[in-house]
Amino acid sequence: MIISKTENGHNVNGQEMLVGIDVAKQTHVARILLTDGRESKAFSFHNTREGFESLMSWLMLNKMRFGCISILAGLESTGHYWEALAFFLDGENDIRLVQVNPKYVKKTKELYDNSPGKTDSKDAGVIAMLIRMGKFQRLVLPKGHFAELRCYSKLREQKVVGLGVQRNILHSLVDPIFPEYGGIFKKLESKTSLHILKNFTTPDGILIAGIKKLTFSLRTASHGRHSHACAERLYSAASTTIGVREGIEAAAYAVRSSIAAIENIQKDISVIEKELLRVLQKIPYAGQLLSIPGIGPVSLAIILGEAGDLHRYKKAEELIKLAGLNLFEISSGKHHGQRHITKRGRPLLRKCLFFAALRTVKTGGTFREDYLRHTKTNQMHKTKALVAISRKLLRVLFALVRDGVQYNQKKMELLAA
Repeated sequence: MIISKTENGHNVNGQEMLVGIDVAKQTHVARILLTDGRESKAFSFHNTREGFESLMSWLMLNKMRFGCISILAGLESTGHYWEALAFFLDGENDIRLVQVNPKYVKKTKELYDNSPGKTDSKDAGVIAMLIRMGKFQRLVLPKGHFAELRCYSKLREQKVVGLGVQRNILHSLVDPIFPEYGGIFKKLESKTSLHILKNFTTPDGILIAGIKKLTFSLRTASHGRHSHACAERLYSAASTTIGVREGIEAAAYAVRSSIAAIENIQKDISVIEKELLRVLQKIPYAGQLLSIPGIGPVSLAIILGEAGDLHRYKKAEELIKLAGLNLFEISSGKHHGQRHITKRGRPLLRKCLFFAALRTVKTGGTFREDYLRHTKTNQMHKTKALVAISRKLLRVLFALVRDGVQYNQKKMELLAA
């Protein structure tokens, strides 16, 4: 048996049948590439159980025909159409499943046949060629509790994005009719602000209510944080506003409608976060990871949902690459370019790690000294320093799971090594 290692460090078995699969919504295309360069005709199959079973029959038949001992199958992990096929193939013992970066496929199409043309058959061949070159990554599919975490994490992110959209809509509705309101409540989506807008909505509504009623509403909604002074400011602003009065009834209806949408999204996020915490409690090593000061349970749930079981990774660099936090530079001759992160991993994982890093570098935070060393001693930009902390945080998370220990500040450097 001949096993070759590519420049990326991936092992490709000399007697392995390489299969590239181009994924689509309804019909997928597969092509076989042998290590001696022989290539099969394209095989099309539908995105159904019958189609998947026909693919398996075709693969097993060609495996026997070419005398291969195993199958290395790769596909592009774009969109969501690949997931059903990936889980189907992942259950087969004779198949090793990997993923190919879509950017690689796009950039190497002309290398395949010296033509800029694009077809599903060609894409499948390009994917197989990239597998042969070792340009692939191990596909880690979320299963069990980690699959639940990932679904909830994606749903929460969708809600957060929707909340941002509704927040912008609310600003665009309130500013024309009451431009002074934003100077009193900087966050229009805050609980107190929404309470005032929902109950009084327009400057005229605030004037009709009067200072006494406004004071009571403010104290109730803010649990005593806002007082009579705030009510007076609000009343004064309403009495001298330069807001538009034309179409005010329709504008008030639009404001209340936007508020209802915001409150519904906030309730959904709250429910989703409770579910994230419920599932997180079922992860055996969650307590070890939560021992890192500054890492909250919701953030950890999202990280594990995106990364999956950390036991399935052999080294921390795999996690860093998955998050798109691996570094690259463009240098030539005497020119030495700056190092940047590739941003080719999972954006939600990278985003969550960045905000978690923010919490760990605050005064008294776990990685505060590291952050100051980057920014002051090494003269690193603050954003780049936070990226460096994000990378370190991933290494620490991996080390805690690898060694099965709680976080210890004194032993941190040893664990992260």
